[in-house]
Amino acid sequence: MRRRGIALIMAVLLAAFFCAHAEEDDLDQADLIEEPRPAAGGGAVTAVETGADGEIVEEVDLDPPGPATDVTWHTPNERSERICDHAVCFWKMKMGEMDEAAIWRVLTQPVTVLEGKQRQQIRVLAEPRADCEDYTGVVTCASQAVHILERGEEWTLIEAYCSAEEGSALTNFALPFQGYVETSLLREEEVDQTYGLVIDKLQQRLYVFREGKLFSTLLCSTGFPREDTPFAETPAGEYLMISWVGGFWAGDLFCDMGMRINSGILIHEVPCKIEKNEATGEEIRDFSRCERYLGDKASHGCIRVQREKTPEMVNAKWLWDNLNRKPYTKVIIWDEIGRELGYPDDDYVLYYNPDGGKNYHSQETCAAVLSKFEPMTPFRYGELEETPYSRLSRCPACAPQLRREEIDTVNRKNNRKAE
Repeated sequence: MRRRGIALIMAVLLAAFFCAHAEEDDLDQADLIEEPRPAAGGGAVTAVETGADGEIVEEVDLDPPGPATDVTWHTPNERSERICDHAVCFWKMKMGEMDEAAIWRVLTQPVTVLEGKQRQQIRVLAEPRADCEDYTGVVTCASQAVHILERGEEWTLIEAYCSAEEGSALTNFALPFQGYVETSLLREEEVDQTYGLVIDKLQQRLYVFREGKLFSTLLCSTGFPREDTPFAETPAGEYLMISWVGGFWAGDLFCDMGMRINSGILIHEVPCKIEKNEATGEEIRDFSRCERYLGDKASHGCIRVQREKTPEMVNAKWLWDNLNRKPYTKVIIWDEIGRELGYPDDDYVLYYNPDGGKNYHSQETCAAVLSKFEPMTPFRYGELEETPYSRLSRCPACAPQLRREEIDTVNRKNNRKAE
């Protein structure tokens, strides 16, 4: 039924196209986009089938063609020893599922953090007693939310992702764990009700939510751990954007507009090299070294964010300028453990500029495209490997869908499997 409906819609669009332009042969290709176009991603559509007499035989509401999503859904709590029974909770979320209402409920829910300074970390004990020398993980004070499993008068059983840093005796870097903290350390924090961020480590995307709706999608790079640097993995979980740190150096790279969410882990603009023009003294920022890796793991643990503006004019600077500083903006990070990314539907709509454009796009307008070429021409994801679309590259500004072979690479490189 769905394919028949799509075929009907395409037929109507083609008929409208030829009728509208039968007497306009002198128009160039850039002008031939005046007929109704599918919305980005396909949009919600209704298929109408008529009989020979023109009467409506059947009217069917169709699900819009979907983007790449997980093959099966996983929750943070599914592998835990103690199952979450909270009505609304990050630990019960289906990671990767773009359910705006469910995500917004979690993004606007208060969090429980541990009392302490922003860079202070607390060892979470294996047993609820002060003389216990064994600890199961580390949590950062003030900004990292903890999941309350069992609250007692003196001790509380919590769950979190381990935030252990370089030099720690622990080996469960960025993995979920459970243990005990003193109940007196717990503090509830309200969060901003206008904006919230979701970072997906599998797709390497940062989603900006505004007042309950997905507002914009940005490319990012989370931590890229190696065998000798397992601490570089970015821990998943819930965090507060607790302070605006500003620019800092990481070796010979400058990271601008850093916003702290977890001890030494910050959200910041993609790093650059800074040089000076000897003749003019002008500062030159070269982003090419790190910008090409946006959409892949590449950092030492921080979250690098694109400087190019999305169609909604959002980039790292926009985050710096617009996110609320008190109450804090909540940041959700989805883990990739056990997850596998599927392909977008063939009828999912992408866009390109037929007049010499080199990229394909997620929307009909893009900040990286001159306005004279907008709105761009739609085509289907299923046509992406055909001429002329096979020569196109992904736009670095509007985060369009990956090609099938790129999705296969994402799944192959995801070596963080469920035990």
